[in-house]
Amino acid sequence: MNLFKRMMRITNARIEAVLSSVEDPETMFPQLVREMEEQVGKATEAEAQALTALKVAERNLEGAKNNVAKMQSGAELAVKNNDEAMAREAIAAQLDHEKTLQLKADACDKARESYERARDTRLQVQEKLDEIRSKQDEILTRARIAKSQKKIEQTVSSPLNSSDSILDAIDRLEGKVEQAEAELEVRREVAGSGKPARDLEKRLEKLESEQEVEQRLAALKNKLAD
Repeated sequence: MNLFKRMMRITNARIEAVLSSVEDPETMFPQLVREMEEQVGKATEAEAQALTALKVAERNLEGAKNNVAKMQSGAELAVKNNDEAMAREAIAAQLDHEKTLQLKADACDKARESYERARDTRLQVQEKLDEIRSKQDEILTRARIAKSQKKIEQTVSSPLNSSDSILDAIDRLEGKVEQAEAELEVRREVAGSGKPARDLEKRLEKLESEQEVEQRLAALKNKLAD
């Protein structure tokens, strides 16, 4: 269930409608503030979750880098000890770790982008709440005028965009996360399908990998021979 879709969206139009629909604006104003405070809490929670995901992605990326460096060092040591079989094995492992490294780097970039969106959204919501609190008297005065004139020309000095709610950015963030998870699930299903076409593709990839191993081994020998 989409948590953010259940949250109250406070737009400029909503503020106008609520304040102009009650006999006593002073009674309704605290309710509006509480709704904004709830949004701040949700936005803060989303930011914390995004930051946690980013930290995990960064640790995974660092681990992948270490694995690549470890296999590189192992291949060089094997060549120095005239153990070509082990050198080939280390280079092959290095190639696998390099593929993993690229995936981890992409995941880290996405996690960082998600965190930045969540942080910016939380700051936006907090700023709007602070603005409403600081302009309480002004807002209530305008609400009283609106009640008598049946409209409000302006509720706050920097009104929310009527076509876009405060938490639309969070909805988009969650959508990106769900899309990334779906893509990962599809990728796993495809990887485990076992279809003949995939078997052929794997054999071709193996040939390419073996060729790359031999090329790197030759290059490593030349490098160490200099």
